[in-house]
Amino acid sequence: MSGHTRYMQSTSPKHIRLSASVILVLTLAAVVADRTGTLTTLRMTLHNLLSPGRLMVLAVSPADRGSSESGRGGRTPDGAVDSDVTELQNALLENELHRRQLVIENARLHNELRKSRKQAVAGTLDMIPLVNFRVVKANILSYTGLSGNIRELIVDAGKTSNLKPSDLLVDGSGILLDQGQQQGIDAGQRVVSGMAVVGRITDTSQWVALVQPVSHGEFSAAIQLVKNSRQGAAFGAEGLLEGIGDGRCRVSGIPYTESVSVGDEVFSADINGINGPRLYYGKVVRAEFSAGGEWDVHVEPAAGHVKLDQVAVVQPSVNGSRSTISRGRTPSGAR
Repeated sequence: MSGHTRYMQSTSPKHIRLSASVILVLTLAAVVADRTGTLTTLRMTLHNLLSPGRLMVLAVSPADRGSSESGRGGRTPDGAVDSDVTELQNALLENELHRRQLVIENARLHNELRKSRKQAVAGTLDMIPLVNFRVVKANILSYTGLSGNIRELIVDAGKTSNLKPSDLLVDGSGILLDQGQQQGIDAGQRVVSGMAVVGRITDTSQWVALVQPVSHGEFSAAIQLVKNSRQGAAFGAEGLLEGIGDGRCRVSGIPYTESVSVGDEVFSADINGINGPRLYYGKVVRAEFSAGGEWDVHVEPAAGHVKLDQVAVVQPSVNGSRSTISRGRTPSGAR
């Protein structure tokens, strides 16, 4: 009882007012700090000081965690990375070839649909084509023609086969292939990679052939544009593709009345004057009106800047199976 009395006596009104003032000041300070964001910062600081375990976790950097994971899982070998890149490049190439095939097929179907609306078909006959096209694979020996080392190797090998140098060698610059006259390779035949035209054969011997690239100043070929729109792909204007010697090509002979746009795709109109498979040349990168009333069209070749190891030579051949139809035999479907 005496202790309680002493405590009540020591607690004077002055101390009570002082305590109330301190509480009021702290309350006002908290309100101001909360509005200015200071209170949040102070709260996080106190939280970090009171959470040493949390700070230790944050002290571990992402690099340390990455090295730890690398230590557990092992570092990926460079060979595996190169293999993944090669597989991705092959997949992209296959997708691009498939896209080009779809563009041509879409344009062909669109053209057939347009023709079918203009004429009625009374009946059909089974048809055996007179000309087929085949491809002969070839390896690229050189991009600079017949070098001295290759020349010596071919001549030495020819001596054992009793062949003269004139039967073995080719003259000129260009891409040298390891297939020649023995495989039916002849001047003018188109050389392709996938569907993309690399060039044409200009000279052959028994074992090798020389290719003129599409961008060469003397290269030319009949082409047709394929235009892509919301309605699908459709064949456009025809012209003459010519190399201009700087890795690009131009198209001449398209009048200003035709529609030409940047991004149009360029396909072959024929192969050595024969209607055949549509080969791909590239895309239109510039299209402007010229003073002569024609389009000035520049094309980026699809295979112009690609270093290749293997190509294929497109060869037309007469279908000998037509001779097996006996005289007087009526084709299937005819009356």
